[in-house]
Amino acid sequence: MNSFIAKAFSVIWHPVFVNLLCLYTLFALYPPLSYGLPIKLQWFYIGFIFFATSIVPLFLVLIMKAMGTISAITMDRQEDRKYPYIFTLSLYVFVYYNLMQSPITPLFVLKYVLACMAIVGLVFIINAFNKISIHLATMGALCGLLAAIAFKGFADLRVLLAIGFLFSGLVATARLSLNAHVPQQVYTGFLLGFVLMFLILILNFKFA
Repeated sequence: MNSFIAKAFSVIWHPVFVNLLCLYTLFALYPPLSYGLPIKLQWFYIGFIFFATSIVPLFLVLIMKAMGTISAITMDRQEDRKYPYIFTLSLYVFVYYNLMQSPITPLFVLKYVLACMAIVGLVFIINAFNKISIHLATMGALCGLLAAIAFKGFADLRVLLAIGFLFSGLVATARLSLNAHVPQQVYTGFLLGFVLMFLILILNFKFA
């Protein structure tokens, strides 16, 4: 893949933007949320989760780069990713705890946040031993979300799933073309994101 195109794919499908796409998909395609909640409440959940788990960590990365704590905002080095992952995981815990305190928070939203928390947590653990693609982990989470909604029987999402897998492949190719990862790191990232998101969303359990 051409270097310019690979960089464009890496930016357009950056985890920050994919996280927003996942949140929009969650509320747009899952009928109990899209039809069961007022629009203002839907956008509150989207805005709160996105700001806390994407925008705040992004600012942290920019601050760390300005202070020289990390070598680049792309966090190409394995060691550069340690503190941003810890901070993002902490924010997911914060969001999960606060949403759980509200009796009106839908179970599916809590499960989604829990799945994201599990993905970031495992990526952080794996990163201590070997770099893993967070780009592909978030793409896997998006495909896992689509698969879970389809599994629930609310809609035929085969076309969207096929598109999701196609773009996941393109993002993986882009990351490999840029030498940001080796094949094992992108495959592991995608599978981790897909499996955790899918299983947590479809499993029948409730929160205390």
